[in-house]
Amino acid sequence: MNARPIDLAPAEHRLFFALWPEPAVRAAFAASAQGLPGRAVHPDDLHVTLEFLGAVPAQRLEALRALGAAADLPVADLVFDRLEWWRTPRVVVALASAPPPELLAFQAALRRALAAAGYRTEARAYVPHVTLARHAHTAPAPGAFGPLRWALRTCALVESAPRARGARYRPLASWTR
Repeated sequence: MNARPIDLAPAEHRLFFALWPEPAVRAAFAASAQGLPGRAVHPDDLHVTLEFLGAVPAQRLEALRALGAAADLPVADLVFDRLEWWRTPRVVVALASAPPPELLAFQAALRRALAAAGYRTEARAYVPHVTLARHAHTAPAPGAFGPLRWALRTCALVESAPRARGARYRPLASWTR
């Protein structure tokens, strides 16, 4: 009997582009999630999604890495200063009242580049946010939040890997300015 090698590499990956935080930013957001309704997002998974791609064939990873490497992350700060409860997905998110125009232009350019490369992109207006808690059945208590400042330094191509207690995120490539 001939043994055949088993290919353990997945045929496709569930991917998105994201802003990836520095350790101090990650720690500040993780601390702000304490006491919120729902289940706190694991600190290693905190991010700001730029564009969700969904299932992508493995053979397209290199082209996405090249697209990410060509992206020019702007010099800007994103200041998160309020919380919202999004009832339908049952999440508590941190939002920026005034996202910098440079970030919005960067995200729009990334969206156009992905669409030109044949990816299905989001039709809704872009709202930069950090999901702090999932499975939240109620809104957080009113009160002060932030401001938490996030200096834009790292963009990443991230894989969403399903797990028993929800997906975990793993950067496959990242670019720091």
